[in-house]
Order: sequence, then structure tokens, then C-alpha cells
Amino acid sequence: MKNINKIYYQGSKGSYSESVLKSYFPNKQYVECQTFREVVAQAGGDDYGLLPVENSLVGTVVDSYENLIQSELTVYGEFKKKITHALIGLKDSKLENIERVISHPQALQQCSNFLQEMNVQLQPVFDTAGSVLSLLDEESETIAGIAGEHFEGDSRFKVLKKNISNHVENYTRFFLVGDQDTKLEISKNKRSAILIADDKPGSLLSALKIFEETNVNLTKLESRPIIGSPWEYKFYIDYQNSDGYIDTQLKDKLDLVTKKFKIIGRYGTIDL
Repeated sequence: MKNINKIYYQGSKGSYSESVLKSYFPNKQYVECQTFREVVAQAGGDDYGLLPVENSLVGTVVDSYENLIQSELTVYGEFKKKITHALIGLKDSKLENIERVISHPQALQQCSNFLQEMNVQLQPVFDTAGSVLSLLDEESETIAGIAGEHFEGDSRFKVLKKNISNHVENYTRFFLVGDQDTKLEISKNKRSAILIADDKPGSLLSALKIFEETNVNLTKLESRPIIGSPWEYKFYIDYQNSDGYIDTQLKDKLDLVTKKFKIIGRYGTIDL
């Protein structure tokens, strides 16, 4: 593995992003950021960024993904982590007294069924762990946050309800990004790319046929609007491949039928 100086992540201590870093990079320096844009801006050289890019319950983390593709950074590793949300209040709180729940918008979405049954006010904030720590400033037993169950060991708080995600199979994908290969000891058998089809009939279909003809398995195809170009779309694409020659073949053929095809990552997956 290449020497890594710092790893930037969006959130605060106790967040899921930090737990990913502690699991795989236990001896590195982690730096908290408030936004995904800040993470992307800081990554480069011996410094890297960790970005959550997709959740199995609510889909792509669009703000994170968009900041990544607008940068010149590359994806060097993918981490998959199971997410176990809990409702957490101050130490003397009671579940039946909670009137407001605060957390990251993704966490609120992932627990929407439970929150609808509670019939409480929702307040989005910039990260999960921070929502729990902010309870100390609020000093109210009618407010709770959503974060990981690891807060159970903190005597300042009480876990009011465990496993509140819409489904127990709740996973998030994180990308390790930078501008120099980290040389992680994993097989680089996945690719992520951005594709913009030509504004011609059948352009997207022609592009997809090229993947079929090259015997490449697409695992993600998601359309997103192009800001500033109404009714034009780009596509987030993931596909399975470990052969650089096939990447070159795909690009050469796709360049003939699309406006843009850019690989933003050649990487492997680490399951945590």
C-alpha cells in the first residue's frame, strides 16, 4: 500500500465514515469535513478522501457523487459497510416523549417507516454522529438523533430503539478517492464511469449494445440531469472488468457513439 498521510471525510467523530476508516486504516490520520465538496477539495497527493456514494435502501448519494465527478479525482477502492441505525436520546430520555428527530438526510430517509409511525418533527443536519452530539447542547429530553449503535457505550446518551432502518439489509458503499494510486491489496475488478449520450435517436441503445458486444456486465446504470442543459442527461455506470485492454476497447467504441465516456475508477471491493 502506498503511504497515506491524511484521509478526509464528511461528518464528525463517531460517524459511519469514520468507522470505515478505523476498520481499514486504523493508524492513519482522519480529518473531519462539513461537506463533500470540502472532502474533494482537500484530497490529492498523499491525502485522500472517503465519500459515501450509494445506499442499498435509498440509492445514490447524489451530492457526493456529483462533487466526485466534477473533480479530477479517481476511485481507488470501494468499501461496503452494513448500517445499523439507532434512535438515541439523552440519558434520561424516554421514547414516548420524543417530539423531534435530527440526523443526516440519508439516515432520515433510511428510517422513514419508523419515523412516520412516531409522528415526529424531522430536522436534517450534516451528519449522523453530529446529530447525537448536538443533543448535549439542546439539553432536551424531547429530541433524539439517529446514528450508529456504538453510542450505546456512552453514558451521556441512551439508545431508545435499535435497528430502526426500513430494512435490516441496509448497506452503504464508500469510495476512497485521490489523484495517486493507493495500491490497495485488492483485485481491481470493478469500474465506475460517466457516460453522456449523443443527442441522436438510438445513441444510448448503441452505447449499451457495445457493452453487450464486449461481453461486459453492467451493474449500475442511472440517469441524472446535466445542470445547465435542460432535458439532457448523463449516466452513472458501474461495470465488472479487470482487463485494461477491454477498458480501451470500450472507450474507443463508445467515443464514436457518445458525447463523453470517462472512467472515474478502477478498483476492488472491501466488505467490512
